[in-house]
Amino acid sequence: GFFITDFCSSIPLDLILKTAGVDSVGGTVTGTKQSLKMLKTLRITKLLRLFRINRLFQYLKKVMLLIEETLNIRISDGFTKLMRLGVGALILAHWIGCFNFLLVRLHDFPSDSWVVYAGLVDKSPYVQWSWSFF
Repeated sequence: GFFITDFCSSIPLDLILKTAGVDSVGGTVTGTKQSLKMLKTLRITKLLRLFRINRLFQYLKKVMLLIEETLNIRISDGFTKLMRLGVGALILAHWIGCFNFLLVRLHDFPSDSWVVYAGLVDKSPYVQWSWSFF
């Protein structure tokens, strides 16, 4: 059922871009700088892996059933729904933070952007992620 999405998301676009003459660290390509950015955005196809998140929830449901059976504990449906809501909210916050940073990065960190104001241009990816997330 998920073969096509898994196949598309596993294509090594970094290697394809490298063979096309695009270096991963500000390389050159025969087109304009904008075309380089557009080629790099092809890596977004890896987002197709997100369709597999339903598998995670199914796995968690099996784990919850196993816990209920082995420990003789009843986990209410309300608690399960609350946990799913919390996980979904965290994932959504992550996506929004990453998208906000992506927009600024695609425009080469304009001087009036929040990334430049916070001094995050040369920081580690973890620091950039934490600022984007929160």
